[in-house]
Amino acid sequence: MSDRFRPVFTTQALVFAAALLVTLPLRTIQYFTVIEGGSGFYTKFNANIAIYAIVMAAASVFFFVSALLKKKKISFETQAQKFPGCGILSIVSALAVLYSCYSEYVSGSIDASQYVVSSTVSTAINARFALIEAILGIIAAIFFLLLGVFLLTGKRSDTVKILSLFPVIWLVVRLVTKFARTISYLRVSDITLEMLGLIFMILSFMAFAQSNSNVEAKGNEWKLAGFGLPAALFGLNLFIPRAVLVITGKTSFMHILSRADVADFALALFIIATVLTRIAPNISNISEKTTVTDYNTSDETAE
Repeated sequence: MSDRFRPVFTTQALVFAAALLVTLPLRTIQYFTVIEGGSGFYTKFNANIAIYAIVMAAASVFFFVSALLKKKKISFETQAQKFPGCGILSIVSALAVLYSCYSEYVSGSIDASQYVVSSTVSTAINARFALIEAILGIIAAIFFLLLGVFLLTGKRSDTVKILSLFPVIWLVVRLVTKFARTISYLRVSDITLEMLGLIFMILSFMAFAQSNSNVEAKGNEWKLAGFGLPAALFGLNLFIPRAVLVITGKTSFMHILSRADVADFALALFIIATVLTRIAPNISNISEKTTVTDYNTSDETAE
């Protein structure tokens, strides 16, 4: 790997790994000890919940602040260049989004009555809203598929400007369906994590759409890491503990409207790969006497 493409978020990657090592076991243990199956309510408050919340919040704040400090020192690569890791994960994301749409709508796991916004909103309208979510997901999957092909073949990735907005629109619709649930969000940790994860995902993919399309991208590259790494952290915390429940046959421990969504897992990996491989030092802002290695070292020391 050339100096131009050397990762600039090494410290953040280490913090991310450490946060995962702490939060994933804690979250998995919560399902077996302090979360009521079906309803998803906490049965009691203990040190596990406190430590989990503190680590998730602290890591998210660190990613945001540290990325913001690099705002003028980084750039996003859209030129013709092969990124095999991102390309493969982009295609995997396309398949995961399609499967998520299938699981949510085609298989009938979506019950329109779950998404009643008010007494005046009919079941038919909610059913159409669920269909819209599925259609947008299919278009988002097409974008990820095309992007993956471009990244694998070394073509410019900024040629699908309009399609790059559809992952954002799809995620926004998913967020709306979460808000439409008539339940106490704060007491149901599954829904709380889903909503926070979706918010970070939306902000991250909005920044990605701008950067990847070269539309008002200058100065916004930092948001890919500032919002993306928290989104990936929440996404993996949503999927992996739930996957453990599926493997162990304990799916009844999850909230009745929640599931292990492969889209959370795939999109989290895609974001991580994007941050670590497609964001590089902004050479134009670095003194000619300063090497990229010196830049990375001094920048991480400043943090």
